[in-house]
Amino acid sequence: MKKLLFVLLFLSGLPLVFLSGCSSIQTVIDRFNIAQFDNNEYAMVNRIRTIASESGKECDNPKIILASWEIYNTATELKNYSQYIPKNDQSYKPISQLHEMTKELNDKYVGTGKVNVKYCELKLQSITTSAESIQKAIAKRPRP
Repeated sequence: MKKLLFVLLFLSGLPLVFLSGCSSIQTVIDRFNIAQFDNNEYAMVNRIRTIASESGKECDNPKIILASWEIYNTATELKNYSQYIPKNDQSYKPISQLHEMTKELNDKYVGTGKVNVKYCELKLQSITTSAESIQKAIAKRPRP
């Protein structure tokens, strides 16, 4: 009798109920495989993006040297902050690349003091675009 009941339940669609829950189970599993949303990380990326986008309009101004240093300093802080967060590889790799981009810009200004305006604009634009992409990735993480 029990076997007959099991067969009837199996044929009636009970497995479909379990299968429909797989997507929510996958969501739960994903939450354990990536770091949770981090306000500090997001705020630092936002700061880099904001300074870079606003400084791109001032590449002919000598004060851009200070902006390049501030962008690089914030990127260094972000890289150091993100480095040891568990399950944060999805963010740490792009953040490291962003840090390298900001270092290149800062090194140009520290080394020569004068940088081609077009180089400055393009570099700041690429930093802005990269920071925005990282922001989107961080924002998609599940919140605790």
